[in-house]
Amino acid sequence: MRTRAPFHFLLLWFPTVLLAQDVQVRIYAAHPPSSLDVTAIEGQLHWKSCPTCQEQTGQQLSVESATASASAKARPTEFLITGIYQLRPPDGPTFSSPFPLRIETPPGGLIVIVAMPTEQYVQHVLMAESGIFQNPEALKAMAVAARSYANKFTGQHSREGFDFCDTTHCQVFYWRSVTERIRVATEATRGEYLSYQGKAAATFYHQNCGGTTAAASETWAQVPEPYLSVHPDPFCLTTGGFHWKTTLTHEQIDKALRAAALEPPQNWQALEITSRSSSGRVRTLNLFGGKPASFGFSGSSLRFAVDRMLGRNKIRSDLYALRDSGGSVVFSGRGSGHGVGLCQAGAEEMAREGKTYKEILSFYYPGTQVVTSESETWQKRSDERFDLISVDPGADSAVFPVAEHILSEAENIVGWHVPFRVRLQVFSTLDSYRNGTGQPGWVAASTRGQTIRLQPLAELRRRSILESTLRHEFYRLLVEARAARKAPLWFREGLTLYLSSPTVPGAQPSLLTVEQMEQILKHGDTRENTEKAYICAHRIVADFVQRNGKQAVLGWLSDGLPADLFRSSAGIPALTPHNRADKPPLEKPQ
Repeated sequence: MRTRAPFHFLLLWFPTVLLAQDVQVRIYAAHPPSSLDVTAIEGQLHWKSCPTCQEQTGQQLSVESATASASAKARPTEFLITGIYQLRPPDGPTFSSPFPLRIETPPGGLIVIVAMPTEQYVQHVLMAESGIFQNPEALKAMAVAARSYANKFTGQHSREGFDFCDTTHCQVFYWRSVTERIRVATEATRGEYLSYQGKAAATFYHQNCGGTTAAASETWAQVPEPYLSVHPDPFCLTTGGFHWKTTLTHEQIDKALRAAALEPPQNWQALEITSRSSSGRVRTLNLFGGKPASFGFSGSSLRFAVDRMLGRNKIRSDLYALRDSGGSVVFSGRGSGHGVGLCQAGAEEMAREGKTYKEILSFYYPGTQVVTSESETWQKRSDERFDLISVDPGADSAVFPVAEHILSEAENIVGWHVPFRVRLQVFSTLDSYRNGTGQPGWVAASTRGQTIRLQPLAELRRRSILESTLRHEFYRLLVEARAARKAPLWFREGLTLYLSSPTVPGAQPSLLTVEQMEQILKHGDTRENTEKAYICAHRIVADFVQRNGKQAVLGWLSDGLPADLFRSSAGIPALTPHNRADKPPLEKPQ
């Protein structure tokens, strides 16, 4: 009888790219709340105060920011929360979500971070950034631009522990429920983004260019992208180019500049434009008549300073003329925003005239291409111990009771507990699994962090390996949660294989040194050599258990392997005779 080798285990050495990647969004970024009530909308909340802490459940959790006098040991510094919940601060909007939540509690205000799939993030951005759009094609163009921005700038706040804030610094994030027209536009362009020379494009956008787009370098010197160029926009002009006028007193301008850490001359008398960019926008200005007599600064510095102090409806763009009447300045301008990239007013007019969303994108980002990430329509369902990420959660949620039974059984056998909620990601096709994980089709599952990524359940059932696959991955989680940092990979993999299947495969490969096994499992090799390394690791750990007992071998995960396990001359673990490939003394493989 031929024994099937259990090669549906984790292979760490394959490159992994998760296309349905979550983005970390900090909400309440502009006004961090001092406290927050988290209330379950459905079921219960699940939370921990650290990744390995004991999980707690309940209907409501109240979180407060630490005070400067509070002891660091007296209260948790963070909360990791899952469930379907509503956030309610003392002041400000409520927010409802089914996505994982992290709340940090430093003095000065809570840091609230939601992890959500990119497509849901795009929907919330569109709700905030697409108020003027009436035509579906313009809305679809905006969806692609927002998704491209997310792809390009993911990790913009990585040093602070998240990807994006919810303010104009990144993309504005709308709090309330998403409308059907936004869902339709997002779904119609699902996974599509703009690419330039094989990389995601920097798809900046603005409300109204005033008839001429700006080059990116006019606002950001470090962004010289050729597709963000100056060109006339007749579509924006069709709707009038948005003319505006604002009067500001010298006192208001002076106060705004000082608040922006600029130091204008005392008692300056006049403001003048001294240079313009190639798009006609104000590049530099000067203050005259004070001490010192001349003070130069950029047009964008003035606009940003006035925006922060007096509001964005004052100096709406850098495309303006001015008249200083002594004591006050009259600004007469066109457009709204920086003018770089997609003009929302022009895009809406193009759509009204029958242009498609791809034609709109081509006009505002010339030279770019619409490509597809091939991501799937992921949805989430949860039970007491698992989060399911699936294209068809209605069908795939049948895995819950099977997974619960196998995980509980594994925990009872080793006497340990998985210290976190396990995420099961089920792919809908073999192609999407291979593309989404980087694994070959003969690897039935792979684990990354707390997520077990599975081939389609129907395929695993057809091959009669669903239960054995889950069993192996759960033991993998248990082993990794217990292992010391220096525990060798070949030992961790061999122990995982032994726990999930104590019977060693019948075929006996030639023995490998621990160095050879470690090299193959860490860095990859042919399928034949990889299978050989796993069988060898499995057999060696089985021999360890027979000679030393299972509890002793489990203890080596955290305590380290005994030194006398190895033949110092060959680097091969010493084996009992019945497990050797042959009766003569072992020789080092060449």
